[in-house]
Amino acid sequence: MTTSRITLTVSLLSAFAGACGQDPPAVPDDRLDGTQPFVAVPRESTADVVAARSALTSGAGSGNAAAMGVQPGGDDNFYLAIRKDVLDQPWFLSAYMKQQAMRGPFINFPFMSLGTRVVSFAIQNDKLFVFDVSGQRTASAVNDPPNVLEAYPIVDRPEVTRLRGSDRYVVVDPSAGLNRFGITTDLYEDWPFRGLAIRGDTADQRIRVGVAFMQRFRLLADGVTYEEVFTGEYAGVDRAPYTVWGTLGLTLRRYTVGEGYSPTPDPGVPLYFLTGYRSIPGSGGYVYATPVKWNFHPGMTPVNIYIGAGAKRAQADFPAVDVLGAFKRGVEKWNDVLGFRALQAVFVDDDDVRDDDKSFMLVDYPGAGFNFAYADFRANPVNGEIRGSNVYFGGAFFGVFSEFADDPAVGSTPAAGPAAGAAPAVGTLLGLPSWAGLEARPLCAYPAGAVAGAPSVAAAASGALTADQKRALYIQGIVAHEMGHTLGLRHNLAGSLEPPSSSLMDYLDHELTVQVAEPGSYDREAIRYLYGLASDPPAHAFCTDEDVLVSPVCQFRDRGADPLVDDHTPYYRFLEGLVLDGAGPADPGLASALDTLLNKVLEFARDTGTVPPAERTYAVSLALDRAAVPMSASDLGSPTVVARANAQAETVLRRLALDDWTLRGWIVADVSDPAVVALVASQAGRMVRNEDGARTPALRRTAVDVLERMQTDVAFLELVASRDALQGALHDGSTPAAEGAVVADILARIDRALTPYFD
Repeated sequence: MTTSRITLTVSLLSAFAGACGQDPPAVPDDRLDGTQPFVAVPRESTADVVAARSALTSGAGSGNAAAMGVQPGGDDNFYLAIRKDVLDQPWFLSAYMKQQAMRGPFINFPFMSLGTRVVSFAIQNDKLFVFDVSGQRTASAVNDPPNVLEAYPIVDRPEVTRLRGSDRYVVVDPSAGLNRFGITTDLYEDWPFRGLAIRGDTADQRIRVGVAFMQRFRLLADGVTYEEVFTGEYAGVDRAPYTVWGTLGLTLRRYTVGEGYSPTPDPGVPLYFLTGYRSIPGSGGYVYATPVKWNFHPGMTPVNIYIGAGAKRAQADFPAVDVLGAFKRGVEKWNDVLGFRALQAVFVDDDDVRDDDKSFMLVDYPGAGFNFAYADFRANPVNGEIRGSNVYFGGAFFGVFSEFADDPAVGSTPAAGPAAGAAPAVGTLLGLPSWAGLEARPLCAYPAGAVAGAPSVAAAASGALTADQKRALYIQGIVAHEMGHTLGLRHNLAGSLEPPSSSLMDYLDHELTVQVAEPGSYDREAIRYLYGLASDPPAHAFCTDEDVLVSPVCQFRDRGADPLVDDHTPYYRFLEGLVLDGAGPADPGLASALDTLLNKVLEFARDTGTVPPAERTYAVSLALDRAAVPMSASDLGSPTVVARANAQAETVLRRLALDDWTLRGWIVADVSDPAVVALVASQAGRMVRNEDGARTPALRRTAVDVLERMQTDVAFLELVASRDALQGALHDGSTPAAEGAVVADILARIDRALTPYFD
């Protein structure tokens, strides 16, 4: 019987009962025959449903309903019936934001998994409550706090309760739950983006859901999936709320553990993504976690990775590039590491977000899309078994094809020099969605638009390649990187310390991505240990995302066994030369690129123990370089170079001591190595005293401020020495008359800094 006929039958019987004063007979309906644990019960097109659909297709959300996944027609209006005898059984609950958009300072999301919980159900006070029963918070026999995720009102309408078999089920309205949507400003632990969220907005902010309705109820082999389309307001940024709308996918699947699955012990080094930490009952507060992984084993049926139609569209637009082969190899090269066929790339002709029981890759092409790729998986929070994965691949990666050229031995020589302008920041993914305690936690946000290295260090490592071959390897490397995350690997930002890199899980520039387009030696060892194919964890150098805050050799897109010498030095001097010696006005793009690189250089000066001490002082010398005291005779002969060098010196001094931490890059600590402090103080003092006769008043005042801020003995002595030298020059007449006022101003500044000096 069709949905419309059932609804009509129910309506007629209800009317008959009202006229006769008697209850109508039960309505036959094989939906509630007890064979399925979850059943969609059709609901009437009541006024609230009509209003919800109207709100989602007009007004604030006008023009976006189709993009958010709203389905036309009324056959998708349903209540959810759950068989009573399965309520206390464990189920996987997965939530994923299929689409989300917001008018305001947030980006739209094409897809974002919100995670998986192990849940059961309980009835109380006319509501069906959803509890997290993963046991992650069980500390002891008496300390086992319950965790309620969601609550749905139970439907007690005549057209439902009089369906035959309804007594076996509890029927709820899934569109009328707590709707605990949030927009989180906390980012995943794999991303140390401290301070990059909206300033002053560090708490979870809630969406006030206005209206919502359900659609696309579908049975899976082991459960059910459906969608909730919602619209509402997000408040908490500025004073005005922002309109938000989207499609939330929800899946309930029977709790299972793969046959033969055995968790891998945590190696104690953060090589892998972990399950949420679990309390060890009776331990007095100790916790543990296990690495996540698939239940891969020889002889298994390969997991299909469905690759969206965007890959085929890109292949059509770039016929000379093996785009499809690049995607396939990026997925299946991991089979070579495992030693058996575990993954299989499957190209499809649509761009659909697959259901929870499928793994897929959305290829957002054509169009720029987002300028990054990211990966996610759905794992059992109890034992870490991965049950599905997804990858988003932005169309912007195809937009950088123009940056590749034939190697000299094949064709034309690549244009000299790096691209102008700073490399785009790694994707900060502000406004990550959450629902009922499940939060979006992307494993990676690999940006597409990084600037290649300096020409002196950017040569290909192995043989000559055509531009089209490089483009295919580039796509392959990015795909393989994201697939590595879906297998359980975290970033290894120390891979580049073994040139070109021991790991494609590093963030590599374009040239290195081409050279490291398949799993490296670290990747092979890490995967084989994770999947029980080797007894020892990898022996290679390793560091990951949180380490960028403390280690200058653990950074994004650096290169070389000694990044400061091998990578930063030639690139910094190359850019410095373009800025200082360039004809005409200074190029803002080059200045910006030099400023970005300056932070990377000064991270070595701020280091507290991860690099040799000599590199810390060398970093300050490199940062000042041609702007240091004294300038070379050739530079002093050019007024343009002198002016630009003074501007660069002022930037360096400010960045070392005066600029806010948000301008300093990843490592923000003040310099603390005594040798570095002495070098900075010496250069600042010599600039205050204008020992080479080329320093501007602005730079000299800044140098005084830097010495005051340092609050060290050597800086104090430099201020005293500068005061004495400048006063002596005024008294003995050696100060030119035209500079007398400037010197008097600087002396007054020094006096203010010294009275008192130490706080």
